[in-house]
Parts: sequence; C-alpha cells; structure tokens
Amino acid sequence: MVTTQTLHLPFTVPNRSSAYVNVSVSRNDDPKRYGFSLLFPNHRLSDFVGFPVCHATVHSPGSRGYASMYGWIQITRAANDREAAESSAWEMDPVPMIADLKTPFCWFGAEPKLFDAPAREGVREIDWTARSFLTYIEDGLMSKVVHPILAFEWGFDIHDGEKSIKPLQQLGAAPWNEHLALFADQYPDWRFVRSN
Repeated sequence: MVTTQTLHLPFTVPNRSSAYVNVSVSRNDDPKRYGFSLLFPNHRLSDFVGFPVCHATVHSPGSRGYASMYGWIQITRAANDREAAESSAWEMDPVPMIADLKTPFCWFGAEPKLFDAPAREGVREIDWTARSFLTYIEDGLMSKVVHPILAFEWGFDIHDGEKSIKPLQQLGAAPWNEHLALFADQYPDWRFVRSN
C-alpha cells in the first residue's frame, strides 16, 4: 500500500530563475509529531490518526530574498457525502491566527512551505477537498496583484467511520479561474489575475 503520494512541479515566472515545488501527501500516523497535542491538548491523539498530512515546499535555487517570494492560497469544501460535496461551496482556508488580516495567503514568504493536516473528530461521514494554489506578486511584495503559478488538489473521505486519503493531483489553469469571484469577494482590496 502506498503511504505517500508526491508531485514534482517545475515552474518559471517572469524575471525570476527557474524553480520547483515538491508536494507530498501522507497518512498521519503520529499526531503528536505534527503538533496535535498543541492544538487539542484535551483530546485523544489516536482520534487524529489516518488523516492526511500535506507538505508543499518551494525551491528556487537561483533566487533569494524578494526574488524567491511566493504565496500559497488554499480553498476547501466539505459535505456529508461525495454527491453533496460536488455541489457545495468552496471556502477560503485561512490560518486562524491571521483570519482577520485581510490577506488571501495561508503562507507567504521566501520559498514558503505549505503545511496542512486537516482532521475531524467524531465525524462518520464527510467528503473534504482542498485546492492549493501557488502564486506570486510581480514586484515581490509591494502591490496587491496576485498571479497564479500552479495548483494541486488533495483531501480525504470518511465513510461509515472509515478514513481514506484522496489521490493527490495536479490541476490546470481552469480551477484558478473558476474561483476568481470567490477571491474577489473575500479580498476586495486585492486583484487576482486570470490564468491563461
């Protein structure tokens, strides 16, 4: 049984050196290692075993500092079953401590790493999907104009209490464009450039 799924995604953007993202999605077999005892100190850690853990790291060997600044935007949707999930609304997935900062990024910086380890306690039926978008700002961090680079989708299902991790898959340009209205509605002070 494959326990880790991976993607290697090379990319180039104008006025920067070639770069790449390594993505992995694996099964959480050690919630304490991933900090769940910090998030949920009064819960049984064994309840969080079997959910996915996602890491996506930007590597820009030829660029440093402002030339290596990128941002991760993540959206999610969840429903009680697959059929309902297909018609449910996508939502922004911010880090709770920055939810009021009016930034679309869950992670931003020099060669930023996206980390997420979603979990649900006591849920017997759910279909949960994330779409993770790597983006850049042309001038590093001076403006609020966001350009898409690449995207991938991942997630998990719980059916009759049994957890399974969804396939990790690279996405094309269409999903970014599908969500432009959501981005603009949530962050009206920012401009999100259409992917071509």
